[in-house]
Amino acid sequence: MNASGPSLACFPADYFEARARFLTLARERGAELAHYPIDARGPGGEELTIDTAYLGAQTPQRLLVVLSGTHGVEGFAGSALQQHWLQATRPEDLPEDGGCLLIHAVNPYGFAWRRRVNEHNVDLNRNALATFPGPPNRGYDTLAAWLNPRTPPRAIDLFWVQGMLRLLRHGRGPLQQAILSGQYRHPQGLFYGGRALEPSVRTILELLRAPRWRDARRVLVLDLHTGYGRYGSHTLMADMDPASEAYRDLVRWFGAERVSTSRTPGAIAYPVSGGLSECLDAQLRAHAAVLEFGTYGAARVLAALRRENRAFHYDGADSRARRRAAAELEELFCPRDPRWRRCLLAQGSAVLAQAARACFSRAPDATGHARAQEE
Repeated sequence: MNASGPSLACFPADYFEARARFLTLARERGAELAHYPIDARGPGGEELTIDTAYLGAQTPQRLLVVLSGTHGVEGFAGSALQQHWLQATRPEDLPEDGGCLLIHAVNPYGFAWRRRVNEHNVDLNRNALATFPGPPNRGYDTLAAWLNPRTPPRAIDLFWVQGMLRLLRHGRGPLQQAILSGQYRHPQGLFYGGRALEPSVRTILELLRAPRWRDARRVLVLDLHTGYGRYGSHTLMADMDPASEAYRDLVRWFGAERVSTSRTPGAIAYPVSGGLSECLDAQLRAHAAVLEFGTYGAARVLAALRRENRAFHYDGADSRARRRAAAELEELFCPRDPRWRRCLLAQGSAVLAQAARACFSRAPDATGHARAQEE
């Protein structure tokens, strides 16, 4: 990773600073702003809001959508990349028939409280289902007591030992799928998808179904995430048939080495129930993918999520364990390492530039070079 690169001033100290900077930059660019308060409060009783900034045509024929903070604490990185894009973008950079919609803090509660889940302990990326309850996950049920101890965090914890035994018993692939795919029976557990569509998810779906986007011939949605994959590197993850035209489009636009589908055995992408990008892809005729930036190892991240969830539910509201667990999540999903942060901004900006070319210019090949003919 290159130690030099973009300025790191856009990385916020908390949700409130992130929101203020995002709105200031958007106003400076002449963006159209909208605000969607949620029925939950911040640590000091503050209002929490999903915010949008739109640049471009009143009724665009091509629309690029970039979401941040679906997994709250991941908003530290996602907001920084959105701010970085706003700093470098001018309205005149967009074509007359194009538009870009930035959705800031899909999960403002998780961002403000430094949690991955929302105010109902719901993982919003397991909640975008057409019907509830979600599909059964019997593999998770057998792991629930290990993943979600009903006691405060302890100094001596057999998580790693027990995890290795389960890894040997089940194998990496089945164990990962059981843990990560989503579950709908344990409301205080990890990766809980909820009992109904969450208000924040409903807001996003209604927002993107608005009449003004109806004429868009191409909609490309990128949902910014961190925490999974190789440290300092990115992958576009999608739940698509690798033989489908939509998947071939993603490969053509972003490069085969950077795109992964959960339907290919052994791929970095994994299938989930109620994934937000998959829902947008199906319901809005959009090309939708998760843009994931790797941080620390998956086992370390899982252990930290377990610790934070345990402290949140079974320790004091302002306990030292809860504060430490929240700070650990912030580090794991947005490392303070300057090299990682510069890689996020540099690689993320390059991907957004590829996305803009895919939406607004001649159809690019996998390297990002324009083809000779217009579509």
